[in-house]
Amino acid sequence: MRTTRWLYFALWVSLGAAFVHLVGLAALPYLVMERFMLGQSNIAGGNVFVHYDLPTATWHELKRPSPDVAYSIAVFDLSEGPLHVVVPMTAPYTSLAGYARNTDTFFAVNDRTAGGPVVDRVLVGPRTPRNGLEGQQLVESPTDVGVLMVRRVVPSEAAFESIDTARRRARVEFP
Repeated sequence: MRTTRWLYFALWVSLGAAFVHLVGLAALPYLVMERFMLGQSNIAGGNVFVHYDLPTATWHELKRPSPDVAYSIAVFDLSEGPLHVVVPMTAPYTSLAGYARNTDTFFAVNDRTAGGPVVDRVLVGPRTPRNGLEGQQLVESPTDVGVLMVRRVVPSEAAFESIDTARRRARVEFP
């Protein structure tokens, strides 16, 4: 009788621990992204690219940054409508990626797949009205808030100035 009671107790504790573990796994991506977006928004607000200097050993904006990559990051908010995203491409490599509120990548394009020297897209969310956007290249975000990240390879210190000039032309704006 006593053994049965302990087995039931152990079963319920195990089920409770499994439930807490699964809830934590489901919530963690949202918590990580929320903290990251809050930090980015405090720097420049929403819907604006922040252009960072090349990472150094003391740089902590991103985990495990590459020292030869220039990062530009924008927190987007589609609650007021679609956003026009324009990102000039630079050699030797540029990529633009969109991340949803749960850290999932929902969009990625690079200089080889962009179809031209500039990525020019309209970002829409799940509740964004589509009227007036016909003929535009739409990118659909699964969430109304998220992050756009541009990565540019900088092959040398001398090349940084021209790459930096081009990247500062990147913009996020209401159409």
